[in-house]
Amino acid sequence: MFNLLVVDDEEIAIRGIIEGIDWSDLPLEHIWSALDAEEAKEIFQKEHIDILLSDIDMPSENGIDLLRWVSEKSRGTVTIFLTGHAEFHYAQQAVQLSCFDYLLKPIDHERLKEVVALAIRKSEEQQRQQEIQATYLIYSELWRKQRPVLVERFWQDLLHYRLSVIPQQLNPVLANYEIPLTCSSFIQFILISIEQWKEGWSARDEEIMTYGVKNAAEELILKKHPGAAVQETNGIIYIIFYEPAEAWSPSEMEEDCKSFIEQCRQHLHVQLSCYVGGKATVDKACESFHHLLMQEKHNVIESGAVLHASEYHHTTLDKVHGGVSFADWSRLLTMGRGTELSYRIDQCFEELLRRKADYTTVVAFYFGFMNMMFEWLEEHSLKITELFQANEWESGHTAMKSLPRLQAWVHQICDIIAGYSSHNGRAVSQTVEKVQHYMKAHLQDDFKRDDAASAVYLNPAYLSRLFRKETGKSLTDYLVELRIAKAKEELAHTQKKISDIAIAVGYSNFSHFSQIFKKATGVTPQDYRKRLNKSGGLAKESE
Repeated sequence: MFNLLVVDDEEIAIRGIIEGIDWSDLPLEHIWSALDAEEAKEIFQKEHIDILLSDIDMPSENGIDLLRWVSEKSRGTVTIFLTGHAEFHYAQQAVQLSCFDYLLKPIDHERLKEVVALAIRKSEEQQRQQEIQATYLIYSELWRKQRPVLVERFWQDLLHYRLSVIPQQLNPVLANYEIPLTCSSFIQFILISIEQWKEGWSARDEEIMTYGVKNAAEELILKKHPGAAVQETNGIIYIIFYEPAEAWSPSEMEEDCKSFIEQCRQHLHVQLSCYVGGKATVDKACESFHHLLMQEKHNVIESGAVLHASEYHHTTLDKVHGGVSFADWSRLLTMGRGTELSYRIDQCFEELLRRKADYTTVVAFYFGFMNMMFEWLEEHSLKITELFQANEWESGHTAMKSLPRLQAWVHQICDIIAGYSSHNGRAVSQTVEKVQHYMKAHLQDDFKRDDAASAVYLNPAYLSRLFRKETGKSLTDYLVELRIAKAKEELAHTQKKISDIAIAVGYSNFSHFSQIFKKATGVTPQDYRKRLNKSGGLAKESE
C-alpha cells in the first residue's frame, strides 16, 4: 500500500482531488493534504510519502523549492506537478529535478488518476530496486569479508591441480575472485618452512601457532605489495606476490625474509626458513610452487636461512624434457588427476609438433617418461606387473616411430596409473611407514624430529607435514600414543616398577610420565595397574 500527499494553497482544489476522485481501486492506504510547503515538510518528517501531488504556484516556497527539499530528504518519493501556468522555465526545472509528470490546471480527473496509477507503478519498481540493492549490499559485505578466505582457497585449488590452467577456464575464475591477474601474468612465491618449534606443541597448538606465523609473514614480508598469504591444512605457508615489481630488489626481499625469520624466532619461538622462488606465469604456478617444495624436501643441511630456487637443481624427476616437468606429471598421477594430466600431455605433444622435434628429442622424452613411471612405482611400492597386467608399458619403444602413436601410448599409460591412484590409494607412504618403525624402535630415547628426518633423508619440516597429512597426527602426538600403549602393555603383563616402565618408554621424569599417562587414559599408572589387579591381573608391585 502507498501514501499520497496533495499540496495546494487552495483548500477547494485539495478537496476536489481527494473527494472528487474515486481512489478505491488504487492501492492507496492514506491520502494526506497540506496547504503550503512548510506543512508538507512536517508531514514528510512524520510519515512515509510515496506519491507527492503538488501545485507549483504557492506563497513563500513554491512547488519547485519543495521538490528540491524532497529530493534530498525523501529520494524515493515520486512527484507530480499541477500548475495553472504553462511556463517553460517551470517545466524545465521540474524535469531537471526528476519530476515524474507535469499537468496543467484545470485537471481532468480521469487523466490525473491515470498518472497517479503510473506513479504508483514507478514507486513499486523503485521499492523492488531498493530491496534488490539492500540484498546486494548484504551479500556484497559478506563477499568482502569472506574474499580473503575465498582467494586463499583459490590458490590452494590451483596449486593442487583442482583447477584447470586452460586460459578460457582460468581467466574467468581469476576475474570472479577479483584477483588482478591473467594466465600470462607473472607471480612469485616465498615458501615458509617451519623447521622447529621451541616447545613440544600438540597438533592443535601447532595449528594455532602456524596461523600466527602466517599473519607475521603477511605483515613483515607481503606488507603492502599486491598478493596473498596462504596457509594449508598441513602447515605449509606461502606468500604469493602478484606481478612482482622490479622496484622491490632481491636485496630488499632478502632483508625482509631475514627480519621475518628473526622476529618469529624471538616472539613466536619458532625456527624457520624462507624459500624464494623465481618469477613464473600463473599457468606455470604449480611447477614453480612444487619446485620450492622439492627444494625444501631435500634440504637437510641449512636451517633458519633464506634459500633461493635458482640455487637448487634436483636431478631426478625435476629433469625437464621438451618443456615437460615430469615431477608435475608424477604428482598429478598420484592424485588421480587424469583429466588435467591429459590436457598437459596434449599441450606437450602440440609443442613437440610445432618444434618439429627430431628423433633425439623424442628419445629423450621417452626415457624421461619411463624414468618418471619407474620412480612413481618405486615410491608407491608397486611392481610393474601389478599395474600393467597386459604389459602395456612395453610397447613404448615401438610407439616412438611417430609422435601421434607415442602420444596415444603416453595417454594409455597415464590413464592406467591415474585410475589406479583414484581407486587403490595406500594408507601411508613408505616414508611415513619407515618413520613409524623408527619411532617404535627408539621409544626409550630422547626423541628428536631431526633424527627421524635424517633416517629417511628428508627435511624435518617437510617430514612433519607429510606425517600429519597421511596419519592425521603430529609426530609428537603419535609418539605419545606409542609410549602410552607400550606403558599399558608393560603395566598389564610385567611386574616392573612403574618408574622403570617410565624410563623404558622415554620418560626420565616419573611425575611427567604420570601426568601424560593420566591425560591419555584418565587414570594414573598406579590406578591403572590396581584396576588390573582387581580384575585378576598381576600381583601388586612394590615401588
